[in-house]
Amino acid sequence: MVTQSKARPRKSPVKGWIPGASASPLSPIERSKTTADEVEERLIMAIAMGDKAAGERITEAELAQALNVSRVPAREAMQKLLLRGILVESEQRGLRVTDYGEERIAELFELRFAIEKIIFQHVMRSSRGRAQLIAELEAIIGQMRELSGSGDPVLLGSIDLDFHRAVAKHSGNVLAAKIWEGLAQHMLIIFCRDWTTAKDRTGEVKLHEQLIDFIRNGAPNDIDDVLKKHFTDPASRTRTLKS
Repeated sequence: MVTQSKARPRKSPVKGWIPGASASPLSPIERSKTTADEVEERLIMAIAMGDKAAGERITEAELAQALNVSRVPAREAMQKLLLRGILVESEQRGLRVTDYGEERIAELFELRFAIEKIIFQHVMRSSRGRAQLIAELEAIIGQMRELSGSGDPVLLGSIDLDFHRAVAKHSGNVLAAKIWEGLAQHMLIIFCRDWTTAKDRTGEVKLHEQLIDFIRNGAPNDIDDVLKKHFTDPASRTRTLKS
């Protein structure tokens, strides 16, 4: 069942314009999330945590009732997730949760590898300063390290995403970063599985520390090998860390 207790606040609060501030009073207004956005996030978390299983049918009425919202935002959220492939058409009324089996995961990681390879190529260009990115990633790693024993796969998966999102944003390739965001919801589901099944969560932290070391001292020619090692499944973590 989708419950409101699964929701987690975003780390960055919405800031409005204040007279006298440096931003122009005619700069775009930062809007808070819509109800449909909230429904979408709750549904993603329900899938990530296994509350909604592969193939399970979801209807507007059920979702609206569970989250105490009208059917309009429930319908909008479901349609967005249908377009992204997280939900699929159902022979009956409503939609079904897609099956994140081996074939689907392989497709996602093929896409993720292609996008992140481009992102890392931009980051590793010698003309680009990486000190700011490294500082940001080390702060994220600090959070990951502190929470590795929390037992909360959604929170850990979100921090994992924050790490890779920071690299994408720093790359300067706006289109690649947007495409990466299109995969982010899928990856959160997979990351939650990784953090749930990992026997040694400090190993997950170590993998990200190695990625920071590569950004700091690595060579662009090694990007393929580094990403392939980083994208291993939890069962391969020990072999990866020893290599």
